[in-house]
Amino acid sequence: MSELTPNELAEIERRFEDFDIDTAEVYDVGVDELPPQVVLTRAMAERELLLQQADEVMHDAIGTARAAKLSWHKIGIVLGTTGEAARQRYTKRNSGSGAARLKNSGSARAAKGRLNA
Repeated sequence: MSELTPNELAEIERRFEDFDIDTAEVYDVGVDELPPQVVLTRAMAERELLLQQADEVMHDAIGTARAAKLSWHKIGIVLGTTGEAARQRYTKRNSGSGAARLKNSGSARAAKGRLNA
């Protein structure tokens, strides 16, 4: 793998400093425009954000199910695990909306930091 030139590094840094996670499209990577290691780094950061968002959806759905008095046993069946395992995993979260937790967790900043790496 070839090293990046100072100009390439400066351009990458500029692009990622201007990166806004709230308005970015998940698949807007211009493969022909960026060095392969940057494309891969960005894809990994996007993957992490998608996994975090999916996790938030699960926590919110389970919170809704619990509010509707669905037992941990039944939740576990849906998840393909035991009710106790589901309870242990999904009761460790703070209260509040998924979007607020994601925004307050710093995950966007963490991913942006990885993009600059």
